[in-house]
Amino acid sequence: MTADLIHTGVELAARDVEVAQLRQALVSRVWIEQAKGVLAGTQGISPDAAFQQLRARARSSKRKLADLAQEVVQDSQRERIAALAVHDARLQAAEARARAAEQALQAAQTGFSRRTAALDRAQDTADIRERAADTRDEVADERHRIANQRERAADARDRTANDS
Repeated sequence: MTADLIHTGVELAARDVEVAQLRQALVSRVWIEQAKGVLAGTQGISPDAAFQQLRARARSSKRKLADLAQEVVQDSQRERIAALAVHDARLQAAEARARAAEQALQAAQTGFSRRTAALDRAQDTADIRERAADTRDEVADERHRIANQRERAADARDRTANDS
C-alpha cells in the first residue's frame, strides 16, 4: 500500500510538472503568435514569413524563441505607447490652438460689437443734428416768408402813399 501511495505521488508530481510545462508552452506560444502578428502588421509580411524571421533572429542571437517573441511584443507596445503619447501631445497642442483661436474670435466679435455700437451712437447723433438743422432751415424759411410779406406790405403802402 505504501508503494502504491508513493507510486501515485510520483505520478501526480510528474503530471504536475507536465501541466506546468504545458502551461509554459501555451504562454510561450501566445508570445510567439503575438510577435508574429506584430511583425506581420508592422512590416507588411505574412504570418509565416514573420515566424521564419523570428526563428532566424532567435537562432542568430542564441536565444529562446519565446523570449525573443516577448521582447518583440513589448518593444512594439512601448513604441505604440510612445506614438500615442506623441499623438496626445499633438492633440493637446491643437486643442490649445483651437481655444486660443476661439478666444481671439470672441475678442474680435466683442470689438466689432463695440465699434458697431459706437457707429450706431454716431449715426443717432448725426440724425439729431440733421433734424436740428432742418428745424433751423424751417425757421429761417419762415423768417424769410415773413420778411417777404412785410416787404410786400411795405411796397403796397408805398404805392398807396404814392398814389395819394
